[in-house]
Amino acid sequence: MGESSKNIAVAALDIGTSQIKMGVYCPSLSDKLIFINSLPNELIYGAAGEVRAEYRVTRDKCFALFAELGAFVQKNHIRVLHIGICGHISSLIEWNKRTDTPPEQPFPIWLDTTSYPSLDEYHKLMGGGRSKNIIGLYLPSGTNWLLTKLMHRRRLGWSGDAIFLQVGDCIFHELSGEYRSHFSSQLSMVDVNKKEYAKELLDHLTLANTALPTIDPVARPLLQAQKKRFGFPDESFAYPALADLHPSLYGLRLRDKEGFLLANTSEQTGVFYLHKPEPPDNFLQIAFDRGFINYGSTNTGGNLINWFVTNVLNKAATPVMLDELTLKATAIGPEETPIILPYIQGERAPLWNSKLTASILELRSSHTDGHLFRALLESIGFARRQCFGQLGIGQLRLIKIAGGSSKNGLWNAIRANVLNKPIAVADERELAMAGLVDYIMDVPGYTAAKPAIGFAMVEPDPGQVEIYNEKYRRFIHYQGLLS
Repeated sequence: MGESSKNIAVAALDIGTSQIKMGVYCPSLSDKLIFINSLPNELIYGAAGEVRAEYRVTRDKCFALFAELGAFVQKNHIRVLHIGICGHISSLIEWNKRTDTPPEQPFPIWLDTTSYPSLDEYHKLMGGGRSKNIIGLYLPSGTNWLLTKLMHRRRLGWSGDAIFLQVGDCIFHELSGEYRSHFSSQLSMVDVNKKEYAKELLDHLTLANTALPTIDPVARPLLQAQKKRFGFPDESFAYPALADLHPSLYGLRLRDKEGFLLANTSEQTGVFYLHKPEPPDNFLQIAFDRGFINYGSTNTGGNLINWFVTNVLNKAATPVMLDELTLKATAIGPEETPIILPYIQGERAPLWNSKLTASILELRSSHTDGHLFRALLESIGFARRQCFGQLGIGQLRLIKIAGGSSKNGLWNAIRANVLNKPIAVADERELAMAGLVDYIMDVPGYTAAKPAIGFAMVEPDPGQVEIYNEKYRRFIHYQGLLS
């Protein structure tokens, strides 16, 4: 990548839970990421907590986006193409190495909770702080860790032909023919200090390390098999897939003691430090770039809004519908809304309780869909305040936010007031893709400027902060009563 930036492109594929997206950065064309297209992902929901996906369906959508990328690079005479991949993790795709084929059956993704019976086994091995000695970080109990899913899968016995991949690993394999991954995609199985699989976990599972992809974040093999199919140039390279969190963090360009909130279907909450802090219980700590991050994943986010519109209002969650609800909610004060415990799918950080259920408190006959919509936005804000409270919100200068729901101005104002912190809203809506470009461009020798990313400030309103402080106190009180 040491040559001129002219006729070079860096592409990013983001395999999300709800959408699969493609973007590309060409310094000679624009200082911003160029959005190629987005296709809806398809999930299969079951009555017992199953959330599955068909790999072939996901692959076909990725390949359709690669075809659009190929048309773009040909039109713009791109001679060198670098492709990064990121996606949701804790999938469990059992790829057959002998036949080089994916599974016929749908695979469980990170939302799937059918491995719940293996939590006791997980806790015996990793609980009580033992995970710090095994993988170098505190890892709370959870049904969606790759380790828990592998524990559950072991009951069927291992096949010598199988290799267990994340969805991003599969797409990388399709492009390169190699089984490689970034350590972040294998988080619960990897010693984060050594960046290698933890032997104690492999021994416990009686699983050979050849049943998992090689940890190799640097490799960028020259593409061969699929190059002509998509119309990619001769010099086309792919990079092992990252977990979706990592590229978003690169895109936020965090400074010391800045908080972050990645607001999508579910949300990620954390703080960046230059110097290693003590990780609090119920949160993870990772070495990141030049510092460290304490963070937690949640089950509460934009998924609640889709549930409310679709299942409660019985309407399609279209942009027009969401704009109508936002307009209604904007005219309502925070003192007028009920309090909601938003745990329709349990909660991860900081509660880590998959059995939690949602409740509506202080509901009155005068409350409308606008009141309930605003109360949902507030409830997710309260849940994030509980996270930041344990992460040390008092020392934060500001909180950077990005993701799909950061487009909603009302929600951003509620967040600023509930958290009582300035909110810096990223103007790059596809932050994971822009951050993935940043990650690839950090390879020594690349001299072009990175994509331009700006932030708009939202300041808290002192009058509303006081109201929300009291409502948050009641939120915590109800949570204690009903947990």
